[in-house]
Amino acid sequence: MTWSAMYVLAGFVAFVLWLARLWMGRHRSGERASRPRGLVGAELAYMERLFRMRHPLRLVARVDRVYRRANGMLVLVELKTRLAARVHETDRIQLSVQKLVIEAQTGEVVEPQAFVSFASPTGRHARSSQSVKLLGVEEIVALVRRREAILEGRIEPTYARSPNACSGCAFRSECDRLSVRR
Repeated sequence: MTWSAMYVLAGFVAFVLWLARLWMGRHRSGERASRPRGLVGAELAYMERLFRMRHPLRLVARVDRVYRRANGMLVLVELKTRLAARVHETDRIQLSVQKLVIEAQTGEVVEPQAFVSFASPTGRHARSSQSVKLLGVEEIVALVRRREAILEGRIEPTYARSPNACSGCAFRSECDRLSVRR
């Protein structure tokens, strides 16, 4: 191999390493930007990971971020892109299911409070986070059982309290078909 070929190879390797470092820096800064202020000293435990459980329900949950506090407790963070930084009941249910599934699969304890972190789709507003109190196991089981009963036709569905919740619901046509009153 000639000296000029070695210089070209060394330059190429240096360029690839520089690109990898640049990518890693952006990746880390993105994670830090989405971290709620209350978790500044916490360690990132899981990111974009799938968890499963079989008992008392068969559930699968994919988490956005899970942080470990210094005391060992895990804290969930759900990332949302919305115009208004507002927590929906579906966010609370989603995080509650994640808590249940992570505890079942790992045996670790997840705090009963989680965070929803918001980013504006336009990028003009700073990120913000809101704390959410999670549902208990009994409440989650009741929601799943109600869903099963609706799908099996044992009970009739009802409209949600919020018209916005109904507008994006996959089962809206069922409520409309059954003429369920608001």
